[in-house]
Amino acid sequence: MVVSFSKLSRGKGLRYLLETVVRGDGAVDLSSPLTRYYTESGTPPGRFMGAGLGALDEGRGIAPGTEVSEWNLRNMLEVIGDPITGELLNRRSRCGRASTAGSDKVAGFDLTFSPSKSISTAWAVADAGTQAVIYQSHLDAIDLTIKYAEEHVFFSRSGSAGVVQEEIEGVIAAAFDHWDSRAGDPQLHTHVIIENLARTVSDGQWRTIDSRGLHQWTVSLSEMHKGILTDLLSERLGWSFDNRQQVHSNNPHFEITGVSDELQKEFSQRSEAINPAKDAQVEAFTAKYGRPPTSREVLKFRQHATLTTRPDKHHHTLAEQTEQWRNRARAHVGADTVGWVQSLSDITAQGLRLRADDFTPEQMGPVVEASLVNVTAKRPTFNRANVLAEVHRQMQGWTFASPADRIAAGERVADHALAAAQGHVVALTPAERQHVPSRFRRPDGSSKFAPATAQLFTTGRVLEAESRLLELGRQSAAPVASLAAVVAVAETDLPGKDHGMSLDQAYAVEQIATSGRVLDVLVGPAGTGKSTSMAGLRAVWELEHGPGSVVGLAPSAAAAEVLGEELGIATENTAKWIHEYKQAPERARTVAGIRAKAATARTAIKRAELLATATKIEDQATRFRPQAGQLVIVDEASLAGTLTLDEITQAAASAGAKVLLVGDWAQLSAVDAGGAFSMLVNDRGMVPELNEVRRFTNAWEKAASTRIRIGDDSIIDTYVRHGRVLEGGRETMLDALYTNWLTDVRDGKRSLMVAGDLTTVTALNQRAQADRIAAGEVASAEHGTAALHDGTTAHVGDRVVTRQNKRELATGRGWVKNGDEWSVTAINTDGSLTVRRASKTNHDHGKGGAVVLPADYVATKLELGYASTAHRAQGSTVDTAHAMVTATTTREV
Repeated sequence: MVVSFSKLSRGKGLRYLLETVVRGDGAVDLSSPLTRYYTESGTPPGRFMGAGLGALDEGRGIAPGTEVSEWNLRNMLEVIGDPITGELLNRRSRCGRASTAGSDKVAGFDLTFSPSKSISTAWAVADAGTQAVIYQSHLDAIDLTIKYAEEHVFFSRSGSAGVVQEEIEGVIAAAFDHWDSRAGDPQLHTHVIIENLARTVSDGQWRTIDSRGLHQWTVSLSEMHKGILTDLLSERLGWSFDNRQQVHSNNPHFEITGVSDELQKEFSQRSEAINPAKDAQVEAFTAKYGRPPTSREVLKFRQHATLTTRPDKHHHTLAEQTEQWRNRARAHVGADTVGWVQSLSDITAQGLRLRADDFTPEQMGPVVEASLVNVTAKRPTFNRANVLAEVHRQMQGWTFASPADRIAAGERVADHALAAAQGHVVALTPAERQHVPSRFRRPDGSSKFAPATAQLFTTGRVLEAESRLLELGRQSAAPVASLAAVVAVAETDLPGKDHGMSLDQAYAVEQIATSGRVLDVLVGPAGTGKSTSMAGLRAVWELEHGPGSVVGLAPSAAAAEVLGEELGIATENTAKWIHEYKQAPERARTVAGIRAKAATARTAIKRAELLATATKIEDQATRFRPQAGQLVIVDEASLAGTLTLDEITQAAASAGAKVLLVGDWAQLSAVDAGGAFSMLVNDRGMVPELNEVRRFTNAWEKAASTRIRIGDDSIIDTYVRHGRVLEGGRETMLDALYTNWLTDVRDGKRSLMVAGDLTTVTALNQRAQADRIAAGEVASAEHGTAALHDGTTAHVGDRVVTRQNKRELATGRGWVKNGDEWSVTAINTDGSLTVRRASKTNHDHGKGGAVVLPADYVATKLELGYASTAHRAQGSTVDTAHAMVTATTTREV
């Protein structure tokens, strides 16, 4: 259950709606009336909603629920005016400055409301009456969420540069309901299209919407919508909801009690019908022409299979779709699907229905604590929207007497969480320093010059950690290496390499080695040779301080292993290192106890055994205890959380060691509360930084990558001129991404597919697997498969990735780590897999150490490894990469 948000540009936004949202898949006649589509597809017509409708149509207003025509949509998203009359309402538009120019102007916003899979599943196979109740509950939840957003989230702006945030009367919106996904699975969801125009309360003027708040509040609205819908369904149908474990998240995730994960997967696997259809076309082609099809021909076959296996929206009513879905469900719930849905109702299982005023501060305490812990673990600074999102997430398991009670309870808990009495929450936004006239104040007394979401908070713990890091970054009491040592290393090839350091690398090493800073930084953009620089620094440091005086850490075990291989030093991931470091006092007590026993041992053999045990524990502890004169390198430091870096640096400083953070402030930041690396870089005058990009083959791309890094969007034109950017609809772009990746792989290149979400990653993985099966590189299903958590299956020959550290699963000198890539060599009868470390190309079997992954690990912690998210891809060095970029893709990605 989620609310997603995207912007719609003028012109392109309308075409997107008519082709994707309003009409669905396939070629369309943009001049035909919408009613033809509605009649043929069986989905209801779009309807107007929003509190801003009353001022339209020359003051006559539009009644909520009024049907939306194509004319109305064109006025909303091309004219950006009155949907009924087409009148230009905004004063700037009336003057002609914004009426026709700028096809990239933001015309509106698409808020898509999607209930959880179990709700869509139960709705899909229920009787007509129950379907109607579920559908109406879905609509009611949307209405209530939009009304909340109109009061708390949607604003406009006035004044010079829009410095005054204005309340609006309400939004102008058109809602479109859909019954299924693009693949034909049941997926009840609604697109709420909000016009980028609203009338302000203060002066009645029409202005554009301030979308900054919408970006920040989307998660809060999503969590609120989830809770409201579960309350309505609990009240109206007697349903209860239970928390389901998520593979990649510890957040609560509730589904209808009684709707199994297996049934939900049944309605998430429509794409599996595509592969056999495509394979049949491949076989027919090979038989006819005596050769296998090319990658582009296979892509055409898949596109054809996608269309032929997809339910035809123009020939199936909702009743017909419901019967198809019931047939698919019967294998999981029995013949009587209607009776099964009715059996989900269990009034006796309903718990206490809470009211907002039931909460005392003491009762709110656990929710407040959990919400603040989770928010501050992820963010160094946060606002009310962040806290409220977590509050509603923590309240998902509760049932409220009404949506109004849930909303009010969320507000109370969020207020309590941010109250000064909580002590450890600190307001960062300065208080008003000048008098603000009453006309520039909101009803609650706050200034309109301060956006409603502008107030930022942090915790005393984070502030203290940042202060300690800044102080140690300014101190110069750390061990150093001499300039002579730097010169000696710079004039020769590095140990184990056939090259030395470049000028910029040697200069950076000199700055770090001789600075005396307790906490130092090295900024290295992608492709500038950070590994070579660190290898040079290691040589310099060990020349001065002896072998073993350099150790390495990284936020992930996989990154730590790569660092160790590149530098030839002992490494560990930061979480493990901190955990083991904190065990030092307990280890000391254990060793003291063992030595005491050894002193009174009756035999020399027993005494020797005890002393050997004590020595072994001490040696192990040494790995996780900084030493005087040591250099501790933390690689990929932008991905390390602030509190993590603080703990490591404090430990090193107290031992007389030096810490070096290596990374790039412009790349992805920490999943936990981060930003410390960027903060430390900005605190410095002259920062050791690598400037010469070496990774790319083409000279233009070396320069272009540095401009993308700093957010210079004008350089995108250069990528376009060199054929590196393709533009189109989502499905077209995914086809292009996959085809180009497959071509590179077939050419023997190491290539990456990168997508922004796990759903897309899974779809790309399935396509890659299907083509490898067709090419004979992966075994077909009759040779055995293993089910994975995301609905996919692993075959012999597949490339897979492990997603959890498992030190007890050893392979050679290593062990199974999160992010490791493997090739499946055997599928065992007990559900376990034998895998071997993947080689450096995409299409051949691994030649490294082998290990058997237990069945429970395979089912919950293993994924196909042909595509990746950006976070998992960071740090990889490949020949080519193909990335899916959307309007919400960030600069860092």
